[in-house]
Amino acid sequence: MTIYLWDSSATDVTGRSLAQALQITETREKPAHITAEDIVIGWGTKIDKDIANLGGKILNHPNAIRSNRDKLKALALMKADHNLAGSIAAFIDAAHVEAELMANRMHYPLIGRKKHHQGGSGLWLCLNKGHLTAAIHDGANYFQSYINIITEYRLHVFDGKIIYAVKKIENDTEAGWVAQHNEKIADYAQKNNVQINEDTKNYILKLLYKEQQLPDRIVRSNHRGWKFSSVAVDNLPAALKNAAIKAVKAVGLDFAAVDCALDEANHPWIIEANSGPGLQGTTLEKYIEAFRAKIAELQRPVRQPIAQADAAPAKNRAMAGRAVGAAPAAVPIVGAKQAQLLMNAVSTPEEAARLMDLLMGRV
Repeated sequence: MTIYLWDSSATDVTGRSLAQALQITETREKPAHITAEDIVIGWGTKIDKDIANLGGKILNHPNAIRSNRDKLKALALMKADHNLAGSIAAFIDAAHVEAELMANRMHYPLIGRKKHHQGGSGLWLCLNKGHLTAAIHDGANYFQSYINIITEYRLHVFDGKIIYAVKKIENDTEAGWVAQHNEKIADYAQKNNVQINEDTKNYILKLLYKEQQLPDRIVRSNHRGWKFSSVAVDNLPAALKNAAIKAVKAVGLDFAAVDCALDEANHPWIIEANSGPGLQGTTLEKYIEAFRAKIAELQRPVRQPIAQADAAPAKNRAMAGRAVGAAPAAVPIVGAKQAQLLMNAVSTPEEAARLMDLLMGRV
C-alpha cells in the first residue's frame, strides 16, 4: 500500500511539507498503478480533464478540485444548496451582467473576478458602467454583488469539522509588508533557479512600501496589508461555521480552507474554498494531525458485525452433540478458515473473548 500526496506547482511548497511530515510520497503527476488499498490526497491538484477511474481511497478527488478551481462553477454548486444559498452573494457571468443590471436584478457596486484566480489577483471594483466595461476588457469573467465585510475569516474544514480558524487583521507595518513580499520573491526565485542580491531586494521593497496605501480595504490579502490571527473555533457564530462546512461539501471536497465573512448584521457570507492553501506553523500542524488520524481510519480493516440472531442456533448446535448429563464440551461451530476471518474483524480483547464463546458454543 502506498500513500500519495498529489500537488501542483502552485501548492507544492506546503505539499512537500505535508508529505515529509506524514512520510508519504509527494507527486505532481497522476500516480501510476494505483491499487484499491492505496490512498491519494489531492492538494490543489491540477488536471486538464476529469479522470474516469482513479482508483484507491481518495481525499479531495482531483475532479472535485478541478471543478472548484473554476470559481464561477463553484459558486453555482454552493448556491444550489438551499441551506447555503443565503450565504452566497448574487453573481452572474460577464456576458449577462449588463442585462441583469438593466433588469434591476443586480446593482452597483460589483466585484469583477476571473474564473481562475489565486489570492487577491484578478479582482476589479466596479462602481459604474465605465468600470464594468474596463473590467470585462481586462479579463473579468464574472461579477458578484459587493459585500460590506466587517470581519473576514479563513476556516479550515476537514472531514466535516473545523480544525482551525483565523481572521484577517490589519498588518500595515513596514516590517510585516516587507517580510511577506520577501517570502513571495524567495519562492519565485527558488522555483526559477534565480539568484537575488539580498541588500538590493530589501532596499527596493522598502521603497515600494512607501508607495502603498495600506491596508487595502477592498482586497484583504496578505500582500495588501493584512495577516491571519488565530481565533477560538468555539467563539465563532454557529451560522458561519455551518456555512463553511456546507460549502466544502457542496463543491465535493473532503477538506478545504474556506474564506468567509460576517457583514454589519452578523450575517455569514462564503467567498470561496481553497483546496491547497499555504500552511505554516500551527495551521500546518493541525492538518498533519488531521491527516494522520484520517489515514489511520482508512487503513483500519472493515469490521463485520456479529449477528445476534446467530447466537441461539450456535448454542443449540453445540448442545445437540453432548451426551445427557455430560459436561459442556467446546465444539467449534465453524471451520478454522471462517473462524480466522471472524477473529480478524474484532478490535478489542472483550470482543475476541465473546466471539470465542460463540464459536465454541459456550454461550
